[in-house]
Amino acid sequence: MVNASAESRGWTVVFEFSGGRLVTTWVEGVPQGTVRQTDGGFTYVSGVDVRPGGSVSLRFHLERASDIPRECTVDGVRCSGF
Repeated sequence: MVNASAESRGWTVVFEFSGGRLVTTWVEGVPQGTVRQTDGGFTYVSGVDVRPGGSVSLRFHLERASDIPRECTVDGVRCSGF
């Protein structure tokens, strides 16, 4: 997640996938956020604000899930790069 705004802010990722299960999620080197697993996906709410121009990488481990997510959004904006 890259913060392109002029203010520090938190962020939310919604990730949906076919099959499988979420094992864990994490962001390295910062306080962890809150994960809520849903049927077919998860929602991750950041544990720390990202400074303007800064970025963080949300990492996750899935088992037995498809390689490409059905849906991925960060703050309601569709993810790219899959």
